[in-house]
Amino acid sequence: MDDVLLRATGITKRYGGIAALRGVDLEVRAGEVHALMGENGAGKSTMAKIVAGVQAPDEGTIVWDGVPVAFRDTTEAVRAGIAIVLQELSLIPDLSVAENIFLVHRGAYRGGWWLDRPTIRRRTRELFERLGWDLPVDPDRKVADLSVAEQQMVEILRALSQEARLVVLDEPTATLSPHEVGVLFALIRRLRARGTAFLLVTHRLEEVFSLADRITVYRDGSPSGSFLTGATTEPQLIRAMVGRDLGDLFAVRHRTPPGEPVLTVRGLCRGRHVRDASFGVRRGEVVGVAGLVGAGRTELIRAVFGADRAERGEVVLRGRAGLLDSPAAAIREGAAMVPEDRKAHGLLVDLPIAQNVALADLAARGGFWLRPGRELTRARQLVADLQIKAPRLWQGAGSLSGGNQQKVVLAKWLATEPELLILDEPTRGIDVGTKFELYGLIDRLAARGTAILLVSSELPEILALADRVLVMRDGALVAELPHAEASEEAILAHAARAPGEVPTAAA
Repeated sequence: MDDVLLRATGITKRYGGIAALRGVDLEVRAGEVHALMGENGAGKSTMAKIVAGVQAPDEGTIVWDGVPVAFRDTTEAVRAGIAIVLQELSLIPDLSVAENIFLVHRGAYRGGWWLDRPTIRRRTRELFERLGWDLPVDPDRKVADLSVAEQQMVEILRALSQEARLVVLDEPTATLSPHEVGVLFALIRRLRARGTAFLLVTHRLEEVFSLADRITVYRDGSPSGSFLTGATTEPQLIRAMVGRDLGDLFAVRHRTPPGEPVLTVRGLCRGRHVRDASFGVRRGEVVGVAGLVGAGRTELIRAVFGADRAERGEVVLRGRAGLLDSPAAAIREGAAMVPEDRKAHGLLVDLPIAQNVALADLAARGGFWLRPGRELTRARQLVADLQIKAPRLWQGAGSLSGGNQQKVVLAKWLATEPELLILDEPTRGIDVGTKFELYGLIDRLAARGTAILLVSSELPEILALADRVLVMRDGALVAELPHAEASEEAILAHAARAPGEVPTAAA
């Protein structure tokens, strides 16, 4: 019996004459987790959107459950049994969790017009119970009040509520803590055992080897290989994605002894999110900040950078004391910050690449007018240094792949020649090749004397790059681990420990 649920053959997709996909194939079987991998710009997300009816292919055929299909939109795909969770969240901020989950369910309306709120509230709780979801979110909470990680969970639950036979997940763990990833993967395994298929688009190799049954790799929009996970090694997969051997991804740390303090923080407080934080970062040092989602990591660095005003405490930057009252003040004092959400806070996607690169330097100079000649020269240099793949510097930044967008954000801040560089999830949603390049860049910046404060949910990343690791829990810094004593077990022992509990020997 043929257990192939979806078979896509010869799929081609062009955007303005540029081919995103060139005759690629994909086959997903019932009750399997199929990983779709490749570098940024390889065509993974494009294929996922074609499968789920978000976009239509220019050429090729799709057969769903033995029948040729041509979905005109996601509604038709959902009716056929295919649901998708995209990287770009599509929730409505002013509606509740329950309303967002059941907004597209016909049976959730009274008289066909009005949402039956008591019913959808009850059905949301039933959905949690049926799926065995042990990280429930209050059905009545407004989505605008949720963290990014919680919003991602709601997106996933909405897809699962549609009783889909194939669920497409595009970078589903990008905002989740290790514990939340574990909960999601346990759920996927339970549903796989019941016959649900998953198409998992991800950059994270450890997740693929932990969860996927089979793997399809694209490179530059073309097929690069299909693999059985159990018969594949990590170097083989990396070679298929990038076309070369990268070596050990996490063996990039070449550090000299750090110099004088660049940043000193004392008693920093901001509500319950940041409680009496004190730490420092020295010249040529990488200090990692680890913790579970909701621990206060992003809130801490935003307060340090002046993006959120702290209530009390002291921030000493290059010997100048006082609380920074704005990012502009931080930039003038030699600080730079790459934010967690590059599209919302790091880029002006409609502006050209060159102008995006110039913006932070403009703020540092306190200017109002861009200078095309100067910004073009500096942009060319940084685009070359960071190996940003862009045919023209005057094309919109939004046209780039996620990894190249992240490089543009980095280029913008490096143009200011900062002495303190704050990085919040700098490799989120980027491919392994670009990640390798960014790790090397971070190491080189530290070697040149830049002080770096690094927030990351990926513990191997923290362990590879950080000279010291600060662990946060419930808004407080609860541990400081030198590189030689840091391990995933030690970090998690502090990050997840209940108040008053003594850490295990591993910590």
